Amino acid sequence: MRRITTASRFSCLVVAAVGQVACAGRPVVLARQGTAACTIVLPADALDLEKKAALELADHLEKVIGDRPTVADQPGTGPNIHVGRTPAIERLLPDVDFDALGTDGIVMRTVGRDLVLTGGRPRGVLFCVYTFLQDVVGVRWWAPDQTHVPSEPSLAVTDLDVTYRPPFDIRQFVTGAFNDMTFATRMRLNGGILGLQYADHSITHLLPPKEHFLEHPEWFMYTPPGDVNESYGGEYSYDTLLARMKTAYPKSWYDVAVRTRRLPYQPCSSSPGAIEAVTSAVRKKLAAEYPKWKFPPRIVVVSQSNGAAECRCDACRATHEREGSASASWVGFVNAIAERIEKDYPDVQVTMMAFLHLEKPPAHLRPHPNVSVFSVPVTSDRKRPLRDVVEGQWTARWCAITSRVYIWEHEANFWNPIQPHPNHFVIPDNVRFFAEHGVKGVMLEGKGGQASEFRRMRAWVHARLLWDPHQDARKLMNEFLDAYYGEAGPFLMKWIELQQDAARRADDHVQGAYTMYTDGWLRVEDLNRGMGLFDQALAAVEADATLERRVRRERLNLEMVWIQSYDKLKAEAAERGQPFLGPEDPLVALERIAKDEFKLAWPYLPHHVERLRKKLKGEPVEERR
Repeated sequence: MRRITTASRFSCLVVAAVGQVACAGRPVVLARQGTAACTIVLPADALDLEKKAALELADHLEKVIGDRPTVADQPGTGPNIHVGRTPAIERLLPDVDFDALGTDGIVMRTVGRDLVLTGGRPRGVLFCVYTFLQDVVGVRWWAPDQTHVPSEPSLAVTDLDVTYRPPFDIRQFVTGAFNDMTFATRMRLNGGILGLQYADHSITHLLPPKEHFLEHPEWFMYTPPGDVNESYGGEYSYDTLLARMKTAYPKSWYDVAVRTRRLPYQPCSSSPGAIEAVTSAVRKKLAAEYPKWKFPPRIVVVSQSNGAAECRCDACRATHEREGSASASWVGFVNAIAERIEKDYPDVQVTMMAFLHLEKPPAHLRPHPNVSVFSVPVTSDRKRPLRDVVEGQWTARWCAITSRVYIWEHEANFWNPIQPHPNHFVIPDNVRFFAEHGVKGVMLEGKGGQASEFRRMRAWVHARLLWDPHQDARKLMNEFLDAYYGEAGPFLMKWIELQQDAARRADDHVQGAYTMYTDGWLRVEDLNRGMGLFDQALAAVEADATLERRVRRERLNLEMVWIQSYDKLKAEAAERGQPFLGPEDPLVALERIAKDEFKLAWPYLPHHVERLRKKLKGEPVEERR
């Protein structure tokens, strides 16, 4: 009989533990020679997610053992696996503070001849079952298209005793890999379960210009004459935004903008009318949605529209100058709304985004107690961990001035997700940094579709780290690469390490979230070595069509670099006396990618391909800023 103990198969989770009691006893026998020997005991009044937990446990143990355990609402005559929360279960664990588990904390413990899998409500029991299956039994959900379930006809658990609460109350990864809600939940992510729609973060949903701009332009951003606002290449200057209005909005709107110098892209955060209008919209939203929010956190987002447009009226500019950051106006704006609703909704958090020009916190102003802040350190150098750059200091400062900080971290390159992105070891360090500073939740935003570089590995590794940030990221990466790419895994790991070394060697700032090319950090020598590593990787899996296709899909990130910077790399190879291992004909290589063999689902791909066609033919190209 195979006995699984905490020492032999379970990686003990100790971060944010809420209490552990050592216990020793005889093994809890779950199966003997292909026959289930246990009963899964599920209370009759279990929550829906707890019923799902029992079903998932039964389904997976059936595959592991070869026989399905009985699920009942009363203990059986043999060993029992108690799943859920009842007074009887709580009596089995008299030392556990269930309130301290929050919504997602877990308890796994052998008690006598039984096993207890329980936790906080509403999600803790489900996440406990998934943790048990993963870390104790050895199940691996690698990706929606691949799961590993071990075969253990005889199975027993000995001396299992773990109580754990994950450090982040919200754990979400936004990418096509997690469009499958079942897979995301098995990875113990909860953002989708909570129904939080972070993408819907524009203030225009609460202050719609189509309803208010013509009648109340004073509620919207103002730019004084002569104020150019050259930040971000002038993309958010009055002239640029006004020109955009001319084609995007009715002439009546344009005429108002010319007359008032008010633009409908952001509110004026100093405007009493805007504050009252948004407060009214928030109340209306809460009246409709609050009754559906059974469990915390209860969040309503009041945040600027995407981009760095801002009001520069006298009142707003005075606040910026006094506090040393444009974020001060938004803190004041959100504070005013939060104060107006807290009496009726004391448990609701009003959330703002500290994004782009708002990343730096104010010098003196503090968020109201029922205000939370999403710190979005998108401008940081992607090759350096946040603890080493000023944007990390800003995040730490937000954590110091309010106890409710969430993170919206961009882990992909949004303008060119296919090409290499040298933050594979940076993101894990950042997740640990967030935990160290008491961040309440983390959303890692990747790029959807099939295009993003190593997106499946990123999704799996980062989901594991969101649950337990103190795991060894390199070990997790190797584990995934070996499982998902077979014998090619070690060569792919060397390519990832090569990227990191190249980025660290370069002097240039790698602003990878919005960067079209890798010219500043990948040299021709690096790309040549990468070609050799992918050749070895493909040779290692040439007998397996599935693995070979997966490796070729990842090689696209290297191939795209050769094509994008073909002339520069050719010249660099000649200058350095290096071989040139890129394609003989870049147009032929580009047309092969354009056929989209791998269904990349990158909406920008056709435009990117067309631009590269023109570039390779020597035709003028307007580069994306």
